[in-house]
Amino acid sequence: MPALLLVAACRTTAPAPAELAPAEPAVNQACLDRARAGTLLNALPPAFRRFEIATAPPRTIILHRAGRPMTRSEGVELWRLLGDEAPLVELTMGNSGLFSGHKCPGVADGACLAFSVNLCAGSLESIAVQLELAAAKVGAGDAELHVTITVNEADGPFCKDGPRCVPTPHYSTKDAVYRPTRFRVRVEKWSLGACRDDGDCEGPGNSCHAWYRRGGVDLLVYVQHDAPTFCGCVNRRCTWFTQE
Repeated sequence: MPALLLVAACRTTAPAPAELAPAEPAVNQACLDRARAGTLLNALPPAFRRFEIATAPPRTIILHRAGRPMTRSEGVELWRLLGDEAPLVELTMGNSGLFSGHKCPGVADGACLAFSVNLCAGSLESIAVQLELAAAKVGAGDAELHVTITVNEADGPFCKDGPRCVPTPHYSTKDAVYRPTRFRVRVEKWSLGACRDDGDCEGPGNSCHAWYRRGGVDLLVYVQHDAPTFCGCVNRRCTWFTQE
């Protein structure tokens, strides 16, 4: 049976295959445009609500809320809430200083959180509000929080040449040569996301997904394709395809 690659005490979600997620979550197009241009983390406000905001380009945002030290029991409950009951809408992966090697000097481990997110599926403001609501729910509304956020899509598509980018071979046919004059035949499984050209699509593992859907984990299952198979843009959707 396929198994999810999970790290102890980490919360993870993967760019879901099409057969597991028929409805793609909405994304903010203006946010995607800034990410494509490499300016997504530019001009962020210095603060929002009770959080101070700092950036560490190209992909990291740090939220810090001053307050009393968070107790261990509050940290455990906060992590349970964010991990199981009310995960961040934008979340692809996360961990807590209580259960991992991620630490924040001078900050209680329960208040030290790290997340990888697809920011354009929500917003930084949304994340801040979700964190505040979760902390208040576990009785830590007045406690310190230090949250490191890695924005998966912040540096745009890996290939910056747009229409000049070429489709990526599937790992099971990694030596396949793409033939631009041949017809593309879609392989529906493990495909997700909208695109305008092949540069928008990434296929490093089992999933062929749009660049703004990267992040999370992949399924620990080897997928074998007999025919040369590529990840690219077909009818404005990122998808695996073969060629005729």
